Amino acid sequence: MRFSKVLLVLLLMAIGVQGALLLSRTRPEAGAASPVPPLGVGDTVYALAGETAAGSTRVIPMANSTGAATVLYAFHPECPYCDSIAPAWSPYPSTDDAGSVRRLAVTMDLPEAAVDYAERFGWKMDVLSMSRLTPADRDYSLLAKTPWIFVFDSGGVLRFQGHGTELELVEAAVRRLGTSS
Repeated sequence: MRFSKVLLVLLLMAIGVQGALLLSRTRPEAGAASPVPPLGVGDTVYALAGETAAGSTRVIPMANSTGAATVLYAFHPECPYCDSIAPAWSPYPSTDDAGSVRRLAVTMDLPEAAVDYAERFGWKMDVLSMSRLTPADRDYSLLAKTPWIFVFDSGGVLRFQGHGTELELVEAAVRRLGTSS
């Protein structure tokens, strides 16, 4: 009888500890930054900042007076899915012949590794390392999923986002922007 009472007490204590752990996970920590909502279609990005292969800081304004759309290709060198899609991104230059589309590969990886990756797959577009972003930064969601593609209009407004394999949808979004301006 005494053994069953001890076992019951231990069982109740274990349930209490699990309940306390569950409650502690549902409350935000004091001083914790609230998560920034991810960018969605219709949101505006005014500029992107990162590092070039040379290690210099580069700020790229997303809005432009030329009417050019901007296509961002988000990748990570350690992502096996990126490896399977990277060859399909190689035909795209940084700008097209008409100057109506700017293309940029972006990553959270360090500049050297990012450039090595782009060169391995023969990419012709510029590469921007945004390795200093944190989850508290608004632009973090641009790099949270890879391989991912974003299309912005000439005002820096996000008009399309999709998986890196959806190149036909990306080109359709770019064509729509070209006819709407």
